[in-house]
Amino acid sequence: MRRALPFLVLLVLVIAAGFVVFCHGNDKQVAETSVDTKGNYQLVATDGTLFTRSSLKGRPYITYFGYAACPDRCPTMLLRLADLRRQMRLAPQQLPIVFITVDPKHDTHERLAAFVKSLGQSIIALTGSAEVVNRVTDNAGVFVERRAQPDGTYRIEHTTNAYLYNADGDFWDTIAPSDSNAVLLKKLRGVLAIPSGAASASASDPPA
Repeated sequence: MRRALPFLVLLVLVIAAGFVVFCHGNDKQVAETSVDTKGNYQLVATDGTLFTRSSLKGRPYITYFGYAACPDRCPTMLLRLADLRRQMRLAPQQLPIVFITVDPKHDTHERLAAFVKSLGQSIIALTGSAEVVNRVTDNAGVFVERRAQPDGTYRIEHTTNAYLYNADGDFWDTIAPSDSNAVLLKKLRGVLAIPSGAASASASDPPA
């Protein structure tokens, strides 16, 4: 037992050191996420690299807020958006779909990567520090409320609308689950026809 004690102490120290390095690496990555007063964010993509909102400029895009453990609404909306994009014969680069988690505590970039893979669609999924993600959702006017379930799990109630932006990065319109496909296709065709620099005729109290 005495001979084994030094080995056990050394093993504990090695594990602790590895944990500190791991946490430091994660903190460094998350700490680099940011958002300014105009809503320009820098979040972590599924490959672990930093993704900036400004990189979307020059093309319309759709943003949807949800979380990987969402049992129904999030997958349903994302798949519907991807299907509408396919119906319009648009490549993912022509109309990016951006999924921003409202559960950054659990949704690491690895978890979001698995979630997007399960959908089988080209979707940009983003996470970051809780502080930054909360500011992004606040800027967009997104409702988020975590609710504990009797079985010990949790559910997050959140805004189920998606947000449509024009090529200048300005809010154009909302996409509601209750909208018919005809209505949604009309909205998408409208934003795609807008020349760069044109004012949004339908924007009202646009989220950042």
